[in-house]
Amino acid sequence: MSKVYLFVEIEVKDGKLDGFTSALTKHAAHIRTEDGCETLELFVDTKVANRVCVWEVWRDRASWDVHMVNDASKAWQKTAAEFVNSEKITVMDAI
Repeated sequence: MSKVYLFVEIEVKDGKLDGFTSALTKHAAHIRTEDGCETLELFVDTKVANRVCVWEVWRDRASWDVHMVNDASKAWQKTAAEFVNSEKITVMDAI
């Protein structure tokens, strides 16, 4: 099975960046403990206001799929709705 590489671009609602990054940092700490999560890094875009980017590497598609439907992810989706205008997930393959 091949690894899953993800680049996520998140547009945060005006005035919500600090609250979002605080909540996301806590959620990311949990994700890093999940089976199959090899890398998860958080970034704030220096050129686009209110944009947060996430770089993730998962062992395989099955582990990412489990992550996407577990209880922590379901709870995060509700939390994120308060902060996020939009999210774009790009799934990539290594060259």
